[in-house]
Amino acid sequence: MVSVSIVEIPARDLERARAFYARVFAVELEITEVDGQRMVFFPTEDEQATGLALTEGDDYVPSGEGVRFYLTVDDLDGVLARAVEAGGEIAAEVEAVEGWGRYAAFRDLEGTVVGVTQP
Repeated sequence: MVSVSIVEIPARDLERARAFYARVFAVELEITEVDGQRMVFFPTEDEQATGLALTEGDDYVPSGEGVRFYLTVDDLDGVLARAVEAGGEIAAEVEAVEGWGRYAAFRDLEGTVVGVTQP
């Protein structure tokens, strides 16, 4: 069995990244420390899952290359609009897949590309 446990979004400036993602996803985010590592965990309904986190450190390099992940949201257009308002860029325009939903992507303030989907 394979499943996703944690996805960490690298950040050089954790305070700026926290503010950006809090605005984009309209959630409250707090900086915390885990074993000396500064992190921001996104809220999740599953108490057993860690899920999505922002992470700051020398070995965490923001990039628009490599692995791309997609987050399911209730309001794709709202997320994209807030990303642009917060200083991000659209990385992939909204596309629709019949019978599945819509998807797009934005680039955060440090260049990481985040995909979003809406069923």
